[in-house]
Amino acid sequence: MKYMAFYFPQFHTTPENSRWWGEGFTDWQLVKNAQPLHDGHYQPRQPLNENYYDLADEQVVAWQASLAEQYGLHGFNFYHYWFDGKLMLEKPMEAFRDNPDHQLSYCITWANETWTRQWVGDPEVLLQQNYSADKSQWIIHFNYLLSFFQDERYKKVDNKPVFCIYRPELHSYLEGYIDCWNQLAKEQGFAGIHWVAIKSYPMVNETSIYRLFDAVIKFQPRIFFNEQKSQRSTLWKRVQPVLRMLPEAMQIKLAHIKQARARAIYFDYEQLWRSIIQDALNDAPPVLQSVAVDWDNTPRYGARSHYLQGASPEVFATQLEKLTQIEQSKGNDLIFINAWNEWSESAYLEPDQRFGYEYLDVIRDLSRRYAEDSQAGPV
Repeated sequence: MKYMAFYFPQFHTTPENSRWWGEGFTDWQLVKNAQPLHDGHYQPRQPLNENYYDLADEQVVAWQASLAEQYGLHGFNFYHYWFDGKLMLEKPMEAFRDNPDHQLSYCITWANETWTRQWVGDPEVLLQQNYSADKSQWIIHFNYLLSFFQDERYKKVDNKPVFCIYRPELHSYLEGYIDCWNQLAKEQGFAGIHWVAIKSYPMVNETSIYRLFDAVIKFQPRIFFNEQKSQRSTLWKRVQPVLRMLPEAMQIKLAHIKQARARAIYFDYEQLWRSIIQDALNDAPPVLQSVAVDWDNTPRYGARSHYLQGASPEVFATQLEKLTQIEQSKGNDLIFINAWNEWSESAYLEPDQRFGYEYLDVIRDLSRRYAEDSQAGPV
């Protein structure tokens, strides 16, 4: 079994974030300033040895790759931010590509949402995600990513580079975009692109979207959170699949109204895992599972946060092994982990002050154990 972790590339300054949020802003400010909401609430989170790193430093990215390799992680799935030709937060991914000293695999997820001030309760748009009908823009996007696709370490399936889209339903020209990139990839000697959709909630007519993809990742814990809300509210269960297909601008306005009334909600970590295991038992390929190391977005949302209670390396180890056995029995050899370093949402494998390297120890042990099992024969 192979484990790939989503990678959040925000922890370095950009002119835009300095302009929007204050000079020198990175998400580390949110992490440091987080306040516990009650006794026993694990906030703020602190990196081991106060390692509040700067991802503009190539040596930091090299350290991350080395650490991930050392503990048996198969690779990173980098969030990629592209706004019709404008790149954001690209430095870590480029530094990773340009460093030949590691063999860690990687792939890319286009995080194709509009940027707003939503997490501070303001619907103001900071950077609009537009979907041009101009194919020349599609080609420019492909050409930027081509050097990554051509990297021998880049994850491929049947000579197709793996490319994920976080919210495919938002793309106005999705089918044409996919067809165009498949053709461009073939012109470069690939067999096309291996398209992967990220799924976080149900949608009306979702089959018409997912039929275009080679695989679907169920994104945790968002899938679980949305399922829990649907169980608590029959109305939400009915309207959510429709709302998710509205234009993004309308979704942003509705989210603002909802956030104004929101209060902190917590969920049980073991209940999350029961849901993941049940999904894995019910789902068949090409559906892939993801897991959450932990989740607590109090650094971003304060008293309006969603968080898990009861997360621990021990529960993570027990449940990830169960999931590994299920997925391996179905012929799936890949599980995605949320996340490598999503510190502002408390989802990280990187070492922290409380647990040290214990979550990474789990990845190392299971990677070794199930690599040996797969070499011995089918499970």
